[in-house]
Amino acid sequence: MNKKLDAIILCGGRGERLRPLTDTIPKPLIPIKGKPILHHIIEYFNKSPLSNFIIAAGYKANMIEDYMKNFKDSSSCSIIDSGQCDIIIRIKECMKKIPNKDFLVLYGDTLSDINILELIKFHKNHGKKATVTLWQLKSQFGLMEISKEGLVESYIEKPTLDKWINIGYFYFSKEIQNYLKNFDKFEVFLKDLIKNKELYSYRHYGMHITVNTHKELSEAEQNIDLLD
Repeated sequence: MNKKLDAIILCGGRGERLRPLTDTIPKPLIPIKGKPILHHIIEYFNKSPLSNFIIAAGYKANMIEDYMKNFKDSSSCSIIDSGQCDIIIRIKECMKKIPNKDFLVLYGDTLSDINILELIKFHKNHGKKATVTLWQLKSQFGLMEISKEGLVESYIEKPTLDKWINIGYFYFSKEIQNYLKNFDKFEVFLKDLIKNKELYSYRHYGMHITVNTHKELSEAEQNIDLLD
């Protein structure tokens, strides 16, 4: 295995749902227990084969650059500012640093205790171009089953649903680099992979933290210590 596996961390969004915090700071630098989200991501993956990080910046990229200058870490890290654009444009810009290589794409607002070795093994075994990591959706609400007449037949408080959500941690084989050049929208690219049966799902059952809202930020403060 390549011990210097490259990972693109998507850090360019404006984080509108976290305003007013993101009026003055980019979302990847919002602190969770004193350390920015981006710091937690890199710190966790230092224990894995991921040691080359390319940060795909955009909104307030200069602040991310300033932070990373003083980030004492064993990883190799570079930053590419592609401005305000679709995710796929950011990925294309970053690919220039990793020609003809497999790579991962991570979301800069998502933390999970993903086992990278297991993800890579899964990807290599299915032999397709791409793998996306999924996590089972947990309802924020209690759900009731009712009869046609309206009688409540059962109640479950905040159940885990039989639905799976995309949490990033995409593994792309090197062949994807030429394939990806044909697209201008990441959503269209993913749908084309699905259409051509080139996208497999890796199911993650462990820890998962996403910071999109103030509520999720509060939950992250409570749970970040569980990320081992």
